[in-house]
Amino acid sequence: MLMIRSLRPRLRPLIFNSSFSYSSLSSSPSSSSSSAAAVQAERTIREGPRNDWSRDEIKSVYDSPVLDLLFHGAQVHRHAHNFREVQQCTLLSVKTGGCSEDCSYCPQSSRYDTGLKAQKLMNKDAVLQAAEKAKEAGSTRFCMGAAWRDTVGRKTNFNQILEYVKEIRGMGMEVCCTLGMIEKQQAVELKKAGLTAYNHNLDTSREYYPNIITTRSYDERLETLQFVREAGINVCSGGIIGLGEAEEDRVGLLHTLATLPTHPESVPINALVAVKGTPLEDQKLTPTARVVSQFLHQRHLIAASSFLQPVEIWEMIRMIATARIVMPKAMVRLSAGRVRFNMSEQALCFLAGANSIFTGEKLLTTPNNDFDADQLMFKVLGLTPKAPSFDETSTPFEAERCEEATASSSC
Repeated sequence: MLMIRSLRPRLRPLIFNSSFSYSSLSSSPSSSSSSAAAVQAERTIREGPRNDWSRDEIKSVYDSPVLDLLFHGAQVHRHAHNFREVQQCTLLSVKTGGCSEDCSYCPQSSRYDTGLKAQKLMNKDAVLQAAEKAKEAGSTRFCMGAAWRDTVGRKTNFNQILEYVKEIRGMGMEVCCTLGMIEKQQAVELKKAGLTAYNHNLDTSREYYPNIITTRSYDERLETLQFVREAGINVCSGGIIGLGEAEEDRVGLLHTLATLPTHPESVPINALVAVKGTPLEDQKLTPTARVVSQFLHQRHLIAASSFLQPVEIWEMIRMIATARIVMPKAMVRLSAGRVRFNMSEQALCFLAGANSIFTGEKLLTTPNNDFDADQLMFKVLGLTPKAPSFDETSTPFEAERCEEATASSSC
């Protein structure tokens, strides 16, 4: 008791500085204690989006202390977006299975025995019914996925897709497609039909890509993004973590996306959902075992699939916050693998800069979060659904311009 009394005179009341501002929490770039996340976030807020990021710059942001990275990702997010708004999207597999590609993570590949049976393209009534159901559940963007390598030689099916796009756009929803590689003229036709966005993920870095896919080149993926961009359609492109890649590959993916001529409108960040029967089905190693396995893989002694483990929430936060800082205006989508994260973990992702999710019981063929659980999450976290966004004024001009460009090309 004597000790306690002797300490009392030393206590002083807390005094709050009236000149304190939120921006003062960010260290000055000239301070030697500033993290790269702090420096680059401040620059992004000051100067806006840029496309001249170096790989080392992005790596330094990604490598910043995770709480610092989380905080400064949140700063940029609040500056560039309504931080409580979250876009709700629904993804429907309109043509399932039978794909000729060898993507190591995908249960829809015909090369793997995953128990998934190939199906024909869904009919119009079934697709529109699914879109109506998604809209009633709160989704403002409806995405259609087809398990095709490309759309070459699929004129009948492609024309059906165009009809689906027109009808769903007529419901007042944004419409997105992921149909594999498309040709320049097909991108123009999708734009004229009212397509909002086209998804074509890069999956990982250029360097690691051959470990995951051999049936489609990285440059072919970039060419599809070019056709989409030139047609005036929003680009949706991101990747998957947990494929056995190194952190350098995650940085490489973000660098490629951040140095495109225009940043993607949407950047999905996926955590691998391992499916039995695929080469990447096993995710059981401890962190120590994974380090050892990575060492062996780098020396080509074992395959990538030998050192997979489930993605941790901190890995997602690093990807999301870094993406937010280097691509401030993009919708950063917390995508596949979200089902593994609880509400508290997802809250950290939204704080870091995520502002879009997929809703509905499935993402193509893999499980997704329960509708009621998502509604509860929105209520508890105070999130508000983002309304659909249409750029009607630019559509006719851009479509006409792209049509003329296509007519004069050799494609």
